Amino acid sequence: MPGSSFAALHGIGLAGISNAIAACFTNPVDVIKVRMQLAGVAQLTSCDAQTVLAAGQKLWRHEGLRGLYRGLQPSVLRELSYSGVRMGLYEPIREMLVSCKGGSKEKTSPLLIKIAAGAFTGAIGSLLANPFDLLKVRMQGGDINQARMSVVAATKVVYREAGTSGLWRGAGPTVQRATLLTASQVPSYDHAKHTLLDLGLLKEGYFCHFTCSMLAGVVAAGVTSPVDLAKSRIMTQPINPETGRGVLYESTLDCLLKTAKSEGPLTVFRGFSMQWLRLGPHTTISLMCFEQLRHLAGMSFL
Repeated sequence: MPGSSFAALHGIGLAGISNAIAACFTNPVDVIKVRMQLAGVAQLTSCDAQTVLAAGQKLWRHEGLRGLYRGLQPSVLRELSYSGVRMGLYEPIREMLVSCKGGSKEKTSPLLIKIAAGAFTGAIGSLLANPFDLLKVRMQGGDINQARMSVVAATKVVYREAGTSGLWRGAGPTVQRATLLTASQVPSYDHAKHTLLDLGLLKEGYFCHFTCSMLAGVVAAGVTSPVDLAKSRIMTQPINPETGRGVLYESTLDCLLKTAKSEGPLTVFRGFSMQWLRLGPHTTISLMCFEQLRHLAGMSFL
């Protein structure tokens, strides 16, 4: 048990570092995605651009390079905690579920077990790291003055608005998105890789990791896009000072229904292109780094 616990902590650390590295590369895309998701809510953002190119040009024109890296600090902290847990604990949870089912080797575990392991670790990780996620979204798409604050100063602003509970605003859609993301991203990578390896179509290595991680990014983007939009809007909506609750949306479903009614059904997928452009590279960089760091640390490949 001590050895397995150390291995799990080791995996969490390596996964967090891998995803933090990926976040440094994909933060500009994440900012544009958040701006596009908030484009229909006039009081929240000045970005009304409907295309990726237009949103990116407007952001660069008004805020320059600094604008593209808004929210990088909480983004890195989020990846170190949230992604460390969701990706680092995936293998131990998967093996535990396989053992409970009477299986003997993790590579032969059914897809449903992999999905269950991903859903569980994604939910736990996102719930723990919700404050960093909220600060990231607010600094990327909220008030310009708040974007220039440090993480500590931005946290104080949120605390003054709604107390400690304010740091977990939007936890519902955040957990839902993370559950869907990890249940689709990591298992699709895991299952695709071992299927290709078992069939002898690919060998363990860079090309195999790259191919399967790109596939996982596409799957994850399609599954999580609507919930990700709801998360961004709920986290940045104005707060009623008397009740401490959001004035626009009550839940993920409420947000998606109101968005579809006022802006059109396809609006719930607004930002999908940026979601894919972010998740594709992010998934590829994080999973490839994770695999190589595991190998360098003397651990087996995922």
